Amino acid sequence: MRSSRRRCPTSTTRKRGRRSSFATPAPACAARSFSTRFAPGTAAVSRSPARVDFAAGEFRAAKKRIAPPALRALVSAFADDLTELAAACQQLIGDVEDDISEEIVTKYYGGRVEVSAFVVADTAIAGRYGEALIALRHALSSGADPVPMVAAFAMKLRTMARVAGNREPSRQLAQRLGMKDWQVDRARRDLAGWNERSLGMAIQATARADGEVKGAARDPIFALERMVTVIATRQPFGE
Repeated sequence: MRSSRRRCPTSTTRKRGRRSSFATPAPACAARSFSTRFAPGTAAVSRSPARVDFAAGEFRAAKKRIAPPALRALVSAFADDLTELAAACQQLIGDVEDDISEEIVTKYYGGRVEVSAFVVADTAIAGRYGEALIALRHALSSGADPVPMVAAFAMKLRTMARVAGNREPSRQLAQRLGMKDWQVDRARRDLAGWNERSLGMAIQATARADGEVKGAARDPIFALERMVTVIATRQPFGE
């Protein structure tokens, strides 16, 4: 029988005019585009009431207030993906200084598209250049905002940089970095094929795109495509 649940593919992040995605570290649990097998207990959080409780717990732990209608709207937007719901909670916690209203949730996630920012980032980081460009263009044509798109890349690359070069067991490294075990495991998988030079170049490309999509350049779409090209090919743009 075909599931009646909606597909919910998108994750977005920072509003225009806010500080750069690279200005301060995001919360350690922000980059949560992860496989649920790395999050023990997620199988139990499969029904809507449990998801509401889960999301409410995220905000409560961060001592951040969210209006009940906003909480329901957020859970509805991510009805089929707990990992992206967790990422969305952490994005709002990190981005929004005041209480979170339904209007804010709608502004962030009301125009959710079939391709999420994290899917585009995952595809580019894996080195699948053609797929990454197609996913990016699909997301943009569906209404995705360039600012959240860059922030998704920034979050993942930041986590990779923190984990890179460390050979400690995942649990010990996670404790030392203030992360979760699954975040370390995911970052280590993402780092396959990367080295210090290519990772540094990707971070620089993302920092440049971050400024450009926030007004430093006239063509934010080109800025995104250049960033994706550098990251997916692991080469300077134009080479």
